[in-house]
Parts: sequence; C-alpha cells; structure tokens
Amino acid sequence: MLAPIKHLLNNYRIVLASGSPRRKELVQMLGLNAELCPSTFEENLDRAEFKSFSDYIEATALGKAEEVYQRLNNDGDGRQLIVIAADTMVTLGNEIFGKPKDADDAVRMLTKLSGACNRVFTGVVLKHSNGVRQFTDTADVYFGQLTEEQIRSYVDSGDPLDKAGSYGVNGPGGALIPRIDGDFYCVMGLPLNRLCCELNKLFLEDL
Repeated sequence: MLAPIKHLLNNYRIVLASGSPRRKELVQMLGLNAELCPSTFEENLDRAEFKSFSDYIEATALGKAEEVYQRLNNDGDGRQLIVIAADTMVTLGNEIFGKPKDADDAVRMLTKLSGACNRVFTGVVLKHSNGVRQFTDTADVYFGQLTEEQIRSYVDSGDPLDKAGSYGVNGPGGALIPRIDGDFYCVMGLPLNRLCCELNKLFLEDL
C-alpha cells in the first residue's frame, strides 16, 4: 500500500505519538520506521462540546499530535517531521466506554457489552509541516452472550485493563467476539488501510 511513496518516506522522521505496543506493532507491519513518543496531552476534553463522536475522537488525537510535534520539531534532528496520533473509543448507544478504572469497572463494561453490538471509533491525525490530515474510522463489534464466570475470568487475565471498552480483539478477548463489521485494525487502534491511503495522499498532494 505504501509502495508509491516508499522512496520518500526515508527522508522524513516519522513519529508515532503513542506508547501503545499494539499501535507500534501495527506501524511496523506497514514497514514504517517510526519512533515511539507518548504524548503528554491531557485527554480531558468535554464530550458535550462536540457534535459527534468522530469530532470528539479526532480532537483528542489532534491534541496528542500537536503536543508531540511542537516538542520534537526543533530538537535538532534536521529531517522533516510527520507525527501520527490516534485515539480509540468504544460506544454503546450514546454511552462512551473508555479504559476501565479498575477490574470492577471492566466487569461493569463487559456485562453491558455482552450480547450487544458496540461501535468502535478510531480517530487518526497526521501532523506535518504544511498542516494536518485527520479522519475517523469505525467498526461494529458483536459480542457473544457472556456468563458472569466468563467475564470475570477474562478480567482476571489482566488483558482488558488497559483497553478502551475493556476488551482487545488480538488476544484472549477475541474469543468473546463472533463478528466484526469493518476494519479489524480499527478495533485494534489503527486502521491500516485508511492510514496507508491518507499517507499516500499526504505525500502526493500536501508535501
């Protein structure tokens, strides 16, 4: 997917504004030689100030991208900088499910998600010298009907405690999910197909 711009990518410093091992793995799958730099942006935006989930999630990703870009842009590296930032959230109706506060909160979330279809939003921002590209991708995730024992066993594994919605699809949580409509990698936290499309557009149209 990145073949048309691969010769250009080597001239840029590409930074992933994240400390997530999952997102690092996904970026490496694309062949991008990206640095990891977790953002210090405080993710405390007021959801009520935004018209849609997409606007809200993109604003959070933009805050991460801009903080890292400003911090690294004049650090003496010399190469032009591109910062990739992303944020993911899980929704059920009008309710947002972020990362759980603790194990009990994870049990609460998973109990609500059991037997239901939740929608995952991943907002992505590409910050560069000429401006910003941003987009949101969505996927619908269908949970099987879970027993209390299954939920508590999964929470006890520790896997859901650092994930939006208290579940991950690329580990044991994948066994809870019989169906996904949309990009699997959107649910993991970085929609690869759309990211590649936007990177190609960035280099061919913006830079």
